Amino acid sequence: MLRKKTGSFISWLIIVSLCFNFFGLPSVASSNNNYTATYTNTTATALPSTTPSITSTVTATYAPTTTVNSTQTGLTVHFKKPSSWNSAIRIHYWNLNPATVPISGAWPGILMKSDGNDWYSYTIAGAMGSSLIFNDGSGKQTADLSRSVKEGWYYTDNTWYDANPEMPKIPAISASPVPKTYDSSQTVTLSSTNRDDKIYYTLDGSTPTTSSTMYTSPIKVASSLTIKAFGVNSSGQTGNISSFDYVIDLNTDLQAPTITANLPAEHSDSSVTVSFTIKDNKAATTKAYYTEDGTEPTISSKVYVLGNALAGLTGPSILISKTTTLKFLVIDGAGNQTKQSFVYNIGDKGDFREDTIYFVITSRFYDGDPSNNVHAWDDAKARNPDSDPAWRGDFKGLIQKLDYIKALGFSAIWITPVVQNASGYDYHGYHAINFSKVDPRYESAGASYQDLINAAHAKGLKVIQDIVVNHTGNFGEENLYPMFKKDPAKPDTANNLVKTTDKLPSNYDTLTPDQQYQARLDLMKNEGTNKNIYHTEKSLSWESYTVQTGQIAGDCVDLNTENPVVNKYLIDTYNHYIDMGVDAFRVDTVKHVSRYIFNKYYIPAWKTRGGSDFYIFGEVATRYRDVWNSGIPAISTPFYTWKSSKSYPGDGKNDYASNKASVEKEWADNSTTAGQPTSNNAFLNGNTYHKPDYSMKSGMDVIDFPMHWAFKSAHEAFNMRSGDQYYNDATWNVTYVDSHDYAPDQAPENQRFAGTQDTWAENLDLMFTFRGIPAIFYGSEIEFQKGAVIDPGPNAPLSKTGRAYYGDHIEGNLTVQDYGKYTHATGTLAESLNHPLAKHIRQLNLIRRAVPALQKGQYSTENVSGDLAFKRRYTDSDKGIDSFALVTISGNATFTGIPNGTYVDAVTGDSKTVTDGKFTLTCSGKGNARVYVLNGRGGIGETGTYLK
Repeated sequence: MLRKKTGSFISWLIIVSLCFNFFGLPSVASSNNNYTATYTNTTATALPSTTPSITSTVTATYAPTTTVNSTQTGLTVHFKKPSSWNSAIRIHYWNLNPATVPISGAWPGILMKSDGNDWYSYTIAGAMGSSLIFNDGSGKQTADLSRSVKEGWYYTDNTWYDANPEMPKIPAISASPVPKTYDSSQTVTLSSTNRDDKIYYTLDGSTPTTSSTMYTSPIKVASSLTIKAFGVNSSGQTGNISSFDYVIDLNTDLQAPTITANLPAEHSDSSVTVSFTIKDNKAATTKAYYTEDGTEPTISSKVYVLGNALAGLTGPSILISKTTTLKFLVIDGAGNQTKQSFVYNIGDKGDFREDTIYFVITSRFYDGDPSNNVHAWDDAKARNPDSDPAWRGDFKGLIQKLDYIKALGFSAIWITPVVQNASGYDYHGYHAINFSKVDPRYESAGASYQDLINAAHAKGLKVIQDIVVNHTGNFGEENLYPMFKKDPAKPDTANNLVKTTDKLPSNYDTLTPDQQYQARLDLMKNEGTNKNIYHTEKSLSWESYTVQTGQIAGDCVDLNTENPVVNKYLIDTYNHYIDMGVDAFRVDTVKHVSRYIFNKYYIPAWKTRGGSDFYIFGEVATRYRDVWNSGIPAISTPFYTWKSSKSYPGDGKNDYASNKASVEKEWADNSTTAGQPTSNNAFLNGNTYHKPDYSMKSGMDVIDFPMHWAFKSAHEAFNMRSGDQYYNDATWNVTYVDSHDYAPDQAPENQRFAGTQDTWAENLDLMFTFRGIPAIFYGSEIEFQKGAVIDPGPNAPLSKTGRAYYGDHIEGNLTVQDYGKYTHATGTLAESLNHPLAKHIRQLNLIRRAVPALQKGQYSTENVSGDLAFKRRYTDSDKGIDSFALVTISGNATFTGIPNGTYVDAVTGDSKTVTDGKFTLTCSGKGNARVYVLNGRGGIGETGTYLK
């Protein structure tokens, strides 16, 4: 998620600009199609005739000019004037087709004809197509538009229509539930195309007329009959007659059988024995088939149980001793079918510090199924062409490229939120409308989210699901605060959302998009209507308590996480994903939620459901080269790694009032850095590893934002270790250089890392050998989109940004033997794996996997001379592990007072015997490194451009 740097006026201006885009407010586009993220509210005073510099007060929908075979004699356009514009509406046009048609002349162009109701029209005689701009002659105007259809209406939702969108449509009647055979009485609701259409109907099969019964309320259907109906709109236009046949047969069997387990499908540290009960509504033979390997069952699969299931039919017990997906197909005597899966996760997930993380925006990674590609609502504004819609990558593509990720040496994939979203630019997943549902835009036949999790586990890869508890999008949440839901039968557009509340204004459908947004917000942030589901704070100070109660952006409406109702829903929902086999959560926007709430509700619940080693790490976006966020611990990165040492009013209770009092009190108790806890869990005692004290560990670890913010260079990032004592254990921090939101401070921060390649290599050396868990943003291995602005919102094509589609660089195949080991790579995938940084990352992954000290070791710089040098050790006597490593990066270093013995360089294989407790490591070349391991092995992986 986008975040503002507290205390920085320049960053404040950037956030204000970005928030305009979140709120759906206007941004700037230039007529030469070079788009930027700049916003200005100034007005233009003098503009050239054909390439005006645009200051837009409405956003544009781009439609390229095309050639139309037509005998038309002119191009007629209509424009709906925004309420804030002057009434002298003009049209400025150029780029005519045919080229013999004259342009409109000097800016601001030609006055349009007023047609009433704020509509204006103009006909360009002889034209078949044109580029054009509507304006009011006083600085307010659209961006560049084009039209190549004989007549069109440009409405205030920035969309071209082929007919006046304010005119009522010809009525078409629909009925719910759908006409078919039912085994009980039904209540039928009729609806028409326009809200105020009149509907006339008959129930006896006769043809309805305007003298027939007018529909006013749902129709009770207790026996078989045919409903015939038609509609009349407000203009008197009559629609076709529709016929709906309902058959009520009380003896028919239409209900599918059910299957329930004696144990919930969840995580267990040890083996479990499960059995399943089948029930049906009729006394006939029911059969249940199943598979244990994750494949879809058929009538040829193993039979679990068969017989009369009217009173319930329980099958034999099944011993589950490893993570297993049981899939059932149950068929009753009438042929009704039920398919259901049960995933049992067995055993611990291991220490996540042994892993390294590859982070992808799923929709931008790899397109495995072009048939599910879809444009985000704001794709037109962003100029994303049909060849590159925002929703492009999918689970099927990610499944197909798991071997690529494993070939780089990674053992965990972090994916952006999978939950169903709704906003203008929601391809990233952070604008939820339904937390409990996987967004179907990711899925394909045979490539569900469960299929992805299963495929990853089959390859030994862990799945990290990005989750949000701080906010939803601004269309509500279908289960928590229902306002709208998506209609899967219709195209995914804002206009096709189905309203599920009657609290919105009666004229909501005729409001402008901005007015509709405000109407939604008035409900969501109003104490009288929101049932404490959302916070009602209207302002936000980045350096005060309202940072946890205010709204960070227009598409991020702040959930009231002091409300137990909110917490229960989110816990139950995310527990379901744990049950599916997700191995870890990355929690978005953590500092905008009180630590008290995380420690009381979320962390204990998820650790209980997923096991004590279920890994949770949070994004506490503190954009400072300091461990403290503006000197306020309560919104600082290390703060969330601790339990509280104090008691609060909500302890042992589960009500809103005491939670709110506790949250406010904890904030007040942690307004200064005085008395904040410290820990030596990350530090060696001389050369000795000691058992960490986790008695006050919260259970949530963090992205190391201070280190990330300083990663302009490895030296600057290494200096951030000065704050490590304030984390409960900094060895659990996730470290990265750049991400989907930011690059390091001054790198510059809004671009994908723009430093030199050897700076990248040196940063990676530190990430993979120093404390913490390394994470790489997709494409960094080839310097993908280096220097591109990461996220300008829908103000530039995604192809020009740091979130561009990556799939073109990983076309091809390979054979993977193990992490970082592969053969037979082909295509652009082979080229990417051969990039100097990709080879560098692969070798670092191999070295880190081979040296436990680099994974879980405590560290020290005591008696170490060298700019980027340290020693690390990890000891586990129960497992016979004692790993001690000396590391230097991009330069020589001398270690004194170390244990005597034979040290082997993991990079080169060089071996040195130390007899006097002193060892000087020689290392030359930026990005090179030496990792001498006591009694270790060397020459791991293949040396390359930097490790050599």
